[in-house]
Amino acid sequence: MATAAKAIDIDLIRRAVALADLNALRIALYQNSGDEEVGALPPAARMTDEQRVLLIDRAVDWLADNAGGPALPEPSEAELRRLMTMASGAEMTDVEFEARRDLPAFRPFPCAVEWQGDKPDVPEDFRVVIIGSGPAGIVAGVQCELLGLPYILLDRQPEAGGTWTINRYPDVRVDTPSITYEYSFEKLYPWSEHFNRGEDVRAYLQHVSRKYGVMANSRFNHDVQRAVFDAARNIWTLDVETPAGREQISANVVITACGTFANAQLPDIEGVHDFTGQIIHPSAWPEGLDLTGKRVAIIGNGSTGVQLLSAVAEKAGQVTVVQRTPQWISPREKYGAPIEPELAWLYENMPGYWNWARYTATMPLFDIDRLQRVDREWQAQGGKVSKANDDMRAFLINYIRQETGGREELIEKLIPDYAPMSRRPVVDNGWYRALTRDNVELLTGSVRRFTRTGFVMADGTERDFDVVIAATGFDVLKYLWPARYQGLDGQDLHDTWDAGDGPRAYLSMMVPRFPNLFMLYGPNSQPLTGGTGLPQWWLIWASYAAQCIMRMLQEGKGRVDVKPEAFERYNRELDAEALNWLQMTPEGGIEKNYYVNREHRRLQVNAPWLSPDYHRMCTVVNWDDLVLS
Repeated sequence: MATAAKAIDIDLIRRAVALADLNALRIALYQNSGDEEVGALPPAARMTDEQRVLLIDRAVDWLADNAGGPALPEPSEAELRRLMTMASGAEMTDVEFEARRDLPAFRPFPCAVEWQGDKPDVPEDFRVVIIGSGPAGIVAGVQCELLGLPYILLDRQPEAGGTWTINRYPDVRVDTPSITYEYSFEKLYPWSEHFNRGEDVRAYLQHVSRKYGVMANSRFNHDVQRAVFDAARNIWTLDVETPAGREQISANVVITACGTFANAQLPDIEGVHDFTGQIIHPSAWPEGLDLTGKRVAIIGNGSTGVQLLSAVAEKAGQVTVVQRTPQWISPREKYGAPIEPELAWLYENMPGYWNWARYTATMPLFDIDRLQRVDREWQAQGGKVSKANDDMRAFLINYIRQETGGREELIEKLIPDYAPMSRRPVVDNGWYRALTRDNVELLTGSVRRFTRTGFVMADGTERDFDVVIAATGFDVLKYLWPARYQGLDGQDLHDTWDAGDGPRAYLSMMVPRFPNLFMLYGPNSQPLTGGTGLPQWWLIWASYAAQCIMRMLQEGKGRVDVKPEAFERYNRELDAEALNWLQMTPEGGIEKNYYVNREHRRLQVNAPWLSPDYHRMCTVVNWDDLVLS
């Protein structure tokens, strides 16, 4: 009986190892075993068949004897750097190492800051108010918990989750691997799919909020209308609509975590109010909506429009997709697939595998900037953008041909006239194949006007509908909207931005004359380049605010503000750096790119810095740029 049980175990182990990321497996096995023959293996892409067999056999043997051991501690700094270099097969600079060292998440709270030495006394009436209970707001709460700072979290929604609470349309899900779309301090969360559904992400966020004490400090159905800074007391006073009526709440520090995708962009088209059917924005999807047999239009083919088409087409009688601008839509391995039980077993039973799988899942993004730079020498030889970008274009065009069955009447409508990677890539959820269904048609161009029963396209094509799904995205220029913020001398933040060239901030977080106010995911926030995932950035930004609060308390100061000259210098440098990127060129479709503030022709949503450089800016506070008083 023991022999049979052993055979079953070995079979399970072999199936698990067969599903493993061999790079992560290689580093985890070496870290556990010290097997120098394993350590000498190259990254998986360069392994021979014999080397792969050696790695798999050694891993199976080690797991057969050692599965289920305790979690590994973080290696020494030198050893961690050596293992990271082994994983990628490439040396890294000191700045790159500092930006990436927490990706494997060995430390209990990677990216967070904690008191060094004795914690100063915190005044009894001191309080931080966090606005927004989405992913950024929750980590801001966790950071306050770690420091023992009194705080409350306000959200206008009835529950935690942010964008994952409001977006409940069919097949909404993350478009990055679940192992990278998670907090690094919540170890080994049992995701059900490789790219998790919205309902699972929402449950995860609520789980984290409860586990780390944030939920207990949260007030839901609390909608901040206005915040005014009292310079005499160094206090923000917030006017908040609550279920019990309007309430005023005071805060020494305000951290806004409202997100970029908070304000739905509804169709502003002639006759829209005359339409007698139903118009739905995906962020307000009606519960129990039945589209069976209905005539449905989907306006928009960004991430949301692409995600929901297949599910809608399976039920609707007829679906018309309106595409104003073609998108580059790409496949993702295991998108929509469950995490295999054997792989889940490996996460749980091979110490270090989860850590290194997080790291290796991010590695392809380390040099993604090569896809986003225009190579003028390559263009002089007849190329479009660069060799790397043109190779990606060829791959994606071939993918379009493959998925549409070579239907030329579709293909010519689907190929964009701008370069790949100049916009956020859209992940294919069967969108191209859905266009080939008998009950789906594709219209190109814009809607000119609505009628009582449907709409008319710019080319005169007219269709009637029962339901119009406006997958038209969000107004990404409306940061912190609709709440009003008044800083020193009654200066209004939105008026300040409107009087200039749109929303700006220092490091995406601070604006002069608005003391003790920090934005998470503010203007020019997430870098164009990869290497640090968005969940890590949320905590990095929260930890920057925390470092400022810690310094205030340590020095007995009442306010922290960014110097106007530092704000101006930073934004001049930001604008200059942005000009080096594909997004700001004709090849990158600057005139139709939501990353760009088209009115003022400047990069608006993203930070143009290389990710490690921006990481250093946000983790090593330049106190000379700030004033504490």
